[in-house]
Amino acid sequence: MGPPDPPSAPWNELRATLSSLGDAFGNDAAGELEAAGDVRAAEFLRAALRGDPPGSGAAAAKAAWDRLQTGVGWTTPAWRECYVLGQLREAAEAGERADVAADDANERDDESETALLRRAMLAVDMAHIMGGPGEIVQRFGAAIEALIARRGGKDATSTTTTTTTTTGAAALIPNALPVRAAVKIDPAHALERADGITPKEFKRRFFNADKPCALGAIGAAWPAIEKWRNLEWFKATHGHRNVPLEIGAYDDAKRWREETMPLSRFIDEYLLPGLEEERAAAAAGGGGGEEGGGGDEEGGGAKNVAYLAQHQLFEQLPSLLRDFDAPDVCGVAGGVQRVNAWIGTAGTVTPCHFDSYDNLLGQVAGYKFVRLYAESDGAFMYRHAGAWAENRSWPGAEEEEEEEGEGENGRKHAAANEDGGGGGGGEDEDGAAAMPRGRRNRDAQGNISRVDVERPDLTKFPLFANATHMDVVIGPGEFIYIPARCWHYVRALTTSVSLNFLF
Repeated sequence: MGPPDPPSAPWNELRATLSSLGDAFGNDAAGELEAAGDVRAAEFLRAALRGDPPGSGAAAAKAAWDRLQTGVGWTTPAWRECYVLGQLREAAEAGERADVAADDANERDDESETALLRRAMLAVDMAHIMGGPGEIVQRFGAAIEALIARRGGKDATSTTTTTTTTTGAAALIPNALPVRAAVKIDPAHALERADGITPKEFKRRFFNADKPCALGAIGAAWPAIEKWRNLEWFKATHGHRNVPLEIGAYDDAKRWREETMPLSRFIDEYLLPGLEEERAAAAAGGGGGEEGGGGDEEGGGAKNVAYLAQHQLFEQLPSLLRDFDAPDVCGVAGGVQRVNAWIGTAGTVTPCHFDSYDNLLGQVAGYKFVRLYAESDGAFMYRHAGAWAENRSWPGAEEEEEEEGEGENGRKHAAANEDGGGGGGGEDEDGAAAMPRGRRNRDAQGNISRVDVERPDLTKFPLFANATHMDVVIGPGEFIYIPARCWHYVRALTTSVSLNFLF
């Protein structure tokens, strides 16, 4: 038998990509870090760009990660560049080692091929999650994906301890809203419908007037509608990829946390058990929700809530773009600027807030309740002065938390798992990674209401009684238009897959 084949061409191409990134901005970033006194980080970054010594990519990413965990944060873009470039070097290095190890057992260096592939995939995904440019990160992801396919498919990076597979209807998000989870909407407060409206008429009646509306099932014919409701398809096709999650109820300051884990684990530990709970609840019967809200208090129970929220999944997994199209109405303002994915259990909540962009929010699978308020009601919404990450509990709970030592600093601390660890992501044995404090910036504008709009405390917030809400429940294929600066609150009534187009 002849010598093993040399490493495949992608590794040379990825080394060249890293070199060009160094010339474009990486070397400048190292110089900036050095000038600021962060000499070690600068040295790690330069070594990562050279690819010598081995492990320098992981060291650079960890230096940037540790800086984020201190609470000082990334005060300059150079830190993000240090992290992303370090992770990309780590991905290329681990991928190439896995490629060689598959052909020569003597090159394994006490690490299994599976572990190397997992390291490489996590490094790619963390580079994406933490702000790496999509087009560049995709090159590294494509190389690792191709290697996984050559070495036995997606199971090559499996981190789950179970070999069971949920099949048939048990893995499908239902296309019907269970009576028990239904919300009764007062017709006087129902969001105006504009089913079948043309883009021209939409622009005249709603877009130009900054007026929200329900657009009907404009995504009903997408391949995604049937494909994505099958959680086993998601797991089999993309389960080896790592995604950022919010774990726990949105207002539980003590237990809420951010964590990255393989999509397969998210499905096995949260989504499939959530579906099972929903089926059991539906079989047990029970009445519908109360008018304007209702349903289960927290869907499947606060401890089981998990949410992939506002994530650019389609840059990470561009093959999913084949399963849907941007609705025509997005063209009234120059086209789509960004598409986000939202996948979670029943009981996930986005608190009432406004955004600075126009938004089409739609369902691919499952059902959500949405409550909206016009921009003109802003004087009644009791806007937070601080950040959402620092105000995770509804008003009234702050005093108790401060007494227990879980005030502002406690809530910041609770947003991160402090296990630490190598690779710049705190990876544990299951392939998960802690997320840093302050990773999300949804509230940079101070755009969050302090009011729990489904259960408002009018003694504490009396002016809120003057706000007029508009309600809607959206299901598979259905979309609503949310104008810029229109207040909106969203709660998942079932296991849910959503996306939104910003334009």
